[in-house]
Amino acid sequence: MENSLIVMDTDVIIDFFSDVAPGAEIVSELVSHRKAATTCISIFELYSGVLGKRRLRQIEMLIDHLALLPLDVIGAATAGRIYTQLSSKGQLIGTHDILIGAICLAYDLPLYTRKVGHFSKIKNIRILSARDILKS
Repeated sequence: MENSLIVMDTDVIIDFFSDVAPGAEIVSELVSHRKAATTCISIFELYSGVLGKRRLRQIEMLIDHLALLPLDVIGAATAGRIYTQLSSKGQLIGTHDILIGAICLAYDLPLYTRKVGHFSKIKNIRILSARDILKS
């Protein structure tokens, strides 16, 4: 694995909490090697709808070990451009995913996700699957 951060999408973080392979092991490995990051959008998604105290504690404990990437002006402008490009092609993806992708582009970091085909609609984004990470 490279020394730079890898942004984890919400889906693979949920795999970590649910102990679903290979996502759980990969997230654990990224965290232990201080290579794990996520976006403020994924934090929103993780907290959305969670009522159980156990899961809330799990989220809070994990957040303490991640680099958290905010949505700033550059990311917001990038997201607007992505939205326009995808919309003009009739290939829109969810707003949250556009924001996550834009943050990755703004920070020039790869995204680890199970939704490779989904995010690949975003021009110039570097996407990592579990297979990519396991090979490195």
